[in-house]
Amino acid sequence: MDLTFSDQEIEFRDELRGWLDANRPGEEPRGDQDAAFEFRKQWQRSLFEGGWAAVHWPQEYGGRDASLMQSAIFFEEMGKADAPLPANALGLILAGPTIMAWGTEEQKERFLLPILSAEEIWCQGFSEPEAGSDLAAVKTKAVRDGDDWVVTGQKVWTSAAQYSKWCMLVVRTDPDAAKHKGLSYFLMDMEQDAVQVRPLVQITGEAEFNELFIEEARVPKENVLGGEGDGWNVALTTLMNERSGLGFFLQTRLRLLLDRLVEDAKANGRIEDPVVAEALGEMHVRTETLRFLAYRGLSIIEQHGQPGPEGSLTKWLWSETNQMLTQLAVSVCGPAALTEGEAWAHDLLRSRGNTIEGGTTEILKNIVAERVLGLPRK
Repeated sequence: MDLTFSDQEIEFRDELRGWLDANRPGEEPRGDQDAAFEFRKQWQRSLFEGGWAAVHWPQEYGGRDASLMQSAIFFEEMGKADAPLPANALGLILAGPTIMAWGTEEQKERFLLPILSAEEIWCQGFSEPEAGSDLAAVKTKAVRDGDDWVVTGQKVWTSAAQYSKWCMLVVRTDPDAAKHKGLSYFLMDMEQDAVQVRPLVQITGEAEFNELFIEEARVPKENVLGGEGDGWNVALTTLMNERSGLGFFLQTRLRLLLDRLVEDAKANGRIEDPVVAEALGEMHVRTETLRFLAYRGLSIIEQHGQPGPEGSLTKWLWSETNQMLTQLAVSVCGPAALTEGEAWAHDLLRSRGNTIEGGTTEILKNIVAERVLGLPRK
């Protein structure tokens, strides 16, 4: 892929920079999760009104028909501006593209615009207590009752469920079919008594994730995405977008973190320590590697029309690098980095989940080995 920007791409970048300069979101509230979410919701509303909420979406659905390179520019400039992720990131990156790929015209008309405007927030109901990395092992079941499906089961690690109106839900609709064949993909309304959301408090003190307890929730048949029994293929579309879309944003944020740590090392004199300098150099190399891997992922989409398994490599490398970087920050900054309320303390604690969320590192290594390197399965 040619990384030299064309005149059109430079024009796109400059327009975005101008808009970001004129619409700074301000500083996100710290210590109040609800206030922080509302802040990001208002930020997405500003992006929506400015026509920047989902540049990668087709124009007919409210996007800008941005090219792959323009999408890369968008994420880089957002990162450089230290702008937060929109509140409805899962809707924009996962639900929207999946509905575009598999939805009926009625589903597209009903769901896409409220995703863009953050009027309706989305969460992802995939993982279960006994079906994390092995998605095909889900036990949440659904049975037909007239024009509805009745759903019973449990989901876990459900990000932003406490704020969500809709859930991308993978359920078992045919218990007699093979594991991958008996699944369906539902668009479930979270605002019903049969759906209970219980927060999971992390070591940071926040509750980003939740458990869902579903006791005979009802999903109308028109909210099945892709047709009964095709849930595995629909879910793969969601997962591929998860590992490619978020990866590009995260690698840009990683660069900002590294730049911050370098400045801290300069301020306290640790930059003169050859051990520290070498460690920071390694972080620079890893961060640049991630940047080019992200661009390579865009090239794969350009060639084949959809994200490939290489996105797993980007996510794997980002997870480990982010953990290494936050641990290095403690060595560079000393005990102050572990003080409650300090940004590095929060980042260190939060990073422990990186190798679990969005696909565990162990599973991602298997994907890379089998589907990227072509190694035989044991």
